[in-house]
Amino acid sequence: MRKRVSVWSACLAALTLLGWTVSCGAAGTREEPEAAVATRVPTMAHTPEPAALRPSSLALAEVTHWLYLIDVDLGSEIVEQIAASAYDMVVLDDVPSEQGNAGYPMAEVVARLHEARHPKLVLAYVDIGQAEDYRTYWQPSWRVGDPVWIAGDDPDGWEGNYPVAYWHEAWRAIWLDENGLLAQIVTTGFDGVYLDWVEAYSDENVLALAKRDGVDPVEEMVRWVGDITAFGRARQPGFLVIAQNAAELAARDDYVATVDAIAQEQVWFDGGADNNPPGDCPLPRTEADVDSKAYRASLSKACRRTYDRDPDSTLHTSSEAYLHDLILARDKGVPIFTADYCLAPENVAWVYETSRTLGFVPFAGSRALDRYVAPVP
Repeated sequence: MRKRVSVWSACLAALTLLGWTVSCGAAGTREEPEAAVATRVPTMAHTPEPAALRPSSLALAEVTHWLYLIDVDLGSEIVEQIAASAYDMVVLDDVPSEQGNAGYPMAEVVARLHEARHPKLVLAYVDIGQAEDYRTYWQPSWRVGDPVWIAGDDPDGWEGNYPVAYWHEAWRAIWLDENGLLAQIVTTGFDGVYLDWVEAYSDENVLALAKRDGVDPVEEMVRWVGDITAFGRARQPGFLVIAQNAAELAARDDYVATVDAIAQEQVWFDGGADNNPPGDCPLPRTEADVDSKAYRASLSKACRRTYDRDPDSTLHTSSEAYLHDLILARDKGVPIFTADYCLAPENVAWVYETSRTLGFVPFAGSRALDRYVAPVP
């Protein structure tokens, strides 16, 4: 059963008191809920050039509109819609890496977007910190703890996603082998990769495995991203690497040198992890607003449910905290992309204006990233 969620005027009034001029209802429709350390793959021999000196970073500097769409049902109608759009860059799932979709013509889709009247950079979405049980690499016998590097269940409740000890050889080999997933992405013609779950080093189950294995999970993630970058550039000059979330790593110059850009989800708006609601839940604006009575009271019923049931959700994190790290990265010359989950037109307009004012490149869509949205002028 589908039910339309209204925008609460009380929510808007309360947020205005907190300095927000946005709508905080859930727009549109929504569904009602229902061992030992492995030998390491050697680190790549060469170090990536600093971001400011790479032609790939210069290409990203020209991007003003980007699309984030990882729905596997990437039909020809949507492909043509994207091709005809004014988007400069698109992030798509590498559909053939999904079980049952090996025959999907990904290379043709990438080429179509490259050859569009308004050509697009095309990046492959990859989850480097989680194993996904719908990918071609997944084995039927796998479960949490077997192999030993599968650390636990997804903390946000995404079924089929499992945080991993990404420093283990078996996981790294899935990506870095000569015929691994990264090599396939290069062969397909993608311009680079969009790395998700870079923040895996903060997951409690990953932390437990790191302690058991005697490794520093932050150091291992920096090394992991660096090795992915080096692998791609060794095979395709100008190969792009955008790292999503974990913006606090921008404090490290060695990390900044390995990525072309940083993307941050839900800087200002989020939705439920189950896409219920699909967006329009405003984050606390400042650290002082976090977990305050006024902030909770400002939320719509759907957003308050998300806030109450998950004390670790982004609704318990401030925009101020994210912006501190993003501005630091921006000031180091790193392009910043923001991905907010909102659908109400007034919220979308506010996000675009605010993000652009800060020198960032915004995107706004549904939490599930399952629908095409037109570029905002």
